[in-house]
Amino acid sequence: MRITRHFGEALFSAALTLAAACHDDGTAPRPTNFDAAQALAKVRPVTSVVDQSIMHSFDRALTYFEQFLRATPSLTLGATGAPAGLDLRLTRTLGPAAALRADIIPAEDRGKTFVYDVATNAYVPDPDATGAPASGVRFVLYAWVEGQQLPPLPLTRVGYVDIAPVGPGTGGGPQLTEALVVRDAPRLTVADFVVMHATNGTTDTFGVEGTATDGATTVDVALDGTHTTSGGNHQLAFDVTLSSAALGVSAREQLTFDQVTAAQGGRLDLTYDGHTFSDVAAATGMGRDLEFDGDLYARVLFTDNAGDDLQYLKPDGTSLSQQEIADLNALLEPVVVANFFWINLAWP
Repeated sequence: MRITRHFGEALFSAALTLAAACHDDGTAPRPTNFDAAQALAKVRPVTSVVDQSIMHSFDRALTYFEQFLRATPSLTLGATGAPAGLDLRLTRTLGPAAALRADIIPAEDRGKTFVYDVATNAYVPDPDATGAPASGVRFVLYAWVEGQQLPPLPLTRVGYVDIAPVGPGTGGGPQLTEALVVRDAPRLTVADFVVMHATNGTTDTFGVEGTATDGATTVDVALDGTHTTSGGNHQLAFDVTLSSAALGVSAREQLTFDQVTAAQGGRLDLTYDGHTFSDVAAATGMGRDLEFDGDLYARVLFTDNAGDDLQYLKPDGTSLSQQEIADLNALLEPVVVANFFWINLAWP
């Protein structure tokens, strides 16, 4: 799930767009004692639960078995003129997509275990397998090599995912789908989460709630989002938080998009050791402010030309060093990737 520099630039320039404070209060800018490498050491355990082999296998396999779990796609961002930051160039990501919903699993498939068939490059039911949830399905997961479209042969089983409905609630409440990702060896329930989806007129609400772990760190996942369609135009809002109470670390990302006005907004806040590091972009889309405990650490400037180098300027106007820039990217990019992993599962 690594992202390229080009993707990172597009995402930071388009998806993280919110009017930032200008910090012009008549006083001289103050340097901060922010250390990106130190922040990375604190935050990395929270993002690494997604960056493990079983989760990579789940992410890649989802391309093949999501036909059983997704409603008819209602939105392709690339076709609506959405900007690059929300068009996302990260594997399959958000367009086209629809809600991960176990209630649409065909009745004849419920209770079955599906395995990958190398002859057809598709998941097919295994008539001899047992253990799948009666109201849902089980998909066997295999080792996957990053960058490859197909699992390497011979197939190496690494675990499975059980997906089953746990809703709707009374009175036609929201559709709730539970996903349980289990690693074979060493045996571990890697993720247990519920995806929520509800529709009221032209507004979809969606979310994710649950936990994920790599055996060392357990992360709470909480995501809320809305998607509204009006006159063929779209409004989107996401709010996703990954947190570890034991570590005292959280990563919160907020994103909005209004197609009518082409307005975008968002911010990323990392909290650790009582500190907060924020990435807040300028309303013009031509820069963003990086803040540490409310003080400006650096301002990032860029142009519409994705090939141009970004400028990372300290409050005194001097540039960050190449190492400081590398440390920033190492800190921020895994957080963005981890957040969009969960957003993709809840997409309406």
